[in-house]
Amino acid sequence: MGKNRTNSCRTSIIKTLSYSGVFGYPITFYQISNNLISGSLFTHKKIKKELEKLVNDGTVKKVKNRFMLKGIKTHDVRKREKYTREIIKKYKEKIKLLKKVPWVKMIAITGSVANYDAEEGADIDLLIITEKNRLWITRGFVFLILKIINELPKDKSKRKICPNIFLDESNMAWSEKKRNLYVAQNILSVQPFSWRDNIYFRFLNENNWIKKYYKNFNLNYEDKKTESKRDSSLMISLENIARKKEIKYMEKDITTEIVNPKLIHFNKNDSTKKILSRYKEILKKYQNSQK
Repeated sequence: MGKNRTNSCRTSIIKTLSYSGVFGYPITFYQISNNLISGSLFTHKKIKKELEKLVNDGTVKKVKNRFMLKGIKTHDVRKREKYTREIIKKYKEKIKLLKKVPWVKMIAITGSVANYDAEEGADIDLLIITEKNRLWITRGFVFLILKIINELPKDKSKRKICPNIFLDESNMAWSEKKRNLYVAQNILSVQPFSWRDNIYFRFLNENNWIKKYYKNFNLNYEDKKTESKRDSSLMISLENIARKKEIKYMEKDITTEIVNPKLIHFNKNDSTKKILSRYKEILKKYQNSQK
């Protein structure tokens, strides 16, 4: 039993480093232990012990305080972190303006910026959670603000502030058919920019399916039930009008995006298959080396 636990822990470390290897991103011990890809729980002490063995047998290389599978080409982490900080600093005040939309409950940064792995001049992807039944009217005002501050060029490839995901607070759980390691990692790496009413913790709690991939991820949060306010018929009507008008405007550009009353997810260049395929390729290579 002890040997199986050891192998399982070692395999989990290799999985975690294989995933970071897809991006050429060496990670710290803290990142490994807290973002360990595993269906079992392991202590930091156990992870550290097995990681040291992998370094000693040459499977893993250590550069300063970061780790990566030997043979994986890595990029300059310091440069990426520098670019990320520059991007956040550049757009911080403009993103703050989006908080003025009264129905916004959370603005969070996602993607490469959230992982502090952005290339120079990268755009900044946002996930926005709205009050119940205010998703479409919120999106309308968010894009109006971006237009007013000249952050909504017609050429979408030139947009630097990209609100790609809008979630209604009553529908924050990812659909079952979309649940995979790639999505789980993106949820885990979400960086709240601003939030209220414990919405960030509620978001994580409703997506606790990610523990299938990240058992070491621990969330101690008890969702306190609050009485739902009675919605006005006027606001419901305005929300329906906003949804119909915006969908009509968007129709010509909709391809693989998800658009419904509770969720808007713009994801034309879905990298899920590509990233998971590369992850499995790296993992297979290093798992075979352990036999």
